[in-house]
Amino acid sequence: MERHPGPEAGFRAFEQQLGLPVTVIDNAHFFNRRAVFDPMRCSHRKHPACRAGFDERCIRHCRYAMNSRCLAEEGPFTAVCWKGLAQIVTPLRYGNVHYGMLYAGLWRNGETASGLPGDFYRSRELLPELPESMAALFALCRLAADGVMMHLLKTRLLETVPDERSARIAAFLREHAAAAVGLEDLARELGLSRSRTSFVVKQLFGKSFSRLLQAERVERARHYLAGSAEKLHDIARECGFSDEFHLSRVFRQLTGITPSEFRRRHRS
Repeated sequence: MERHPGPEAGFRAFEQQLGLPVTVIDNAHFFNRRAVFDPMRCSHRKHPACRAGFDERCIRHCRYAMNSRCLAEEGPFTAVCWKGLAQIVTPLRYGNVHYGMLYAGLWRNGETASGLPGDFYRSRELLPELPESMAALFALCRLAADGVMMHLLKTRLLETVPDERSARIAAFLREHAAAAVGLEDLARELGLSRSRTSFVVKQLFGKSFSRLLQAERVERARHYLAGSAEKLHDIARECGFSDEFHLSRVFRQLTGITPSEFRRRHRS
């Protein structure tokens, strides 16, 4: 697949000039499918302090908790993870559609968790402390995020941008997939009747709400399976399945393999 060099080359220059590592967390694999960045651009595990002791708490924070916060934030903000590492998080948004998050920098901030591998503490000590003023870095991160979205627009990669209603439905699924939600909850979110909501979902996505919800839960499970050693019954709870047997059945229906086989392939 052809790689579009714009954002990737820009981020490399950004990192070299400012000494700030950049990571892009990609909602729904929009950037990965279009080969916008090098594969490791979308992974925090290229950073030694993030890689050491990486587990389900990292996924929960960087992919899901920060995604929820980005839905309410207009611009960059500072976030501190459970390890005591700080980063600048900037929403990647075009119009009313939230595509992902741009993470910049990596600082040590205050106390950190105990019981992590020795490599983590050694790597953490090499990190700078969080600067007192972040205003200039916020401005640069906002400019970088806007540049990414403008590049996608200019290279016509945003021609398939979803309309506002489909974006709201996708955001609802990402936000609530782990909870016990149904079509009625989405109908309240959209201000529509249950029957009208069912029709709109099928019209926009070609699938029923229940199938969309299953697909979102399986996608979430894939991240935990590939990125953590968490047990299946815990992953099932994190992803909205009733138990590990429910997870295994739906996962196999949608992917053709069991969760255990998926984990072996992606952690070998």
